[in-house]
Amino acid sequence: MNPSHKRVAEEASRPITFRAAEELGALELAKLWADGTAWPLVDRTQYDELSELAVMSALGKWLRRWQPIAIHGAMLAGARPEAVAAALGNDLRVAFDRWHEWAVIQRDTIVGDKPGITAEEYDAVARRFATVGIRPDKSTP
Repeated sequence: MNPSHKRVAEEASRPITFRAAEELGALELAKLWADGTAWPLVDRTQYDELSELAVMSALGKWLRRWQPIAIHGAMLAGARPEAVAAALGNDLRVAFDRWHEWAVIQRDTIVGDKPGITAEEYDAVARRFATVGIRPDKSTP
């Protein structure tokens, strides 16, 4: 295959819109993002630029969705709230708010007689945040 045909085939295999990238799923996006051969360093085309932007944007959205799950797991595993905030790269209030928004939904969602997270898990994490003075705002449940 001549080099220009190979380049066209590579371009066709990468998404150039957020929607197309998001449909790949988080694992495929992460693999693509980590693949150093997928992103030329020189002679970049608009396709290369759009594809990289679409992939990073969709992967970022997926990862942001998973942050509350990771916060929950770290807190249940015994991590201090300050350590969780440091791992998140933000302050305690942001860590709590990100977890809390997700946790309330999970606690209140029942599928097949099982909640997304138990009330005990919710309470355990909420208590750990409360030990450092972080509680739900009055406007949140």
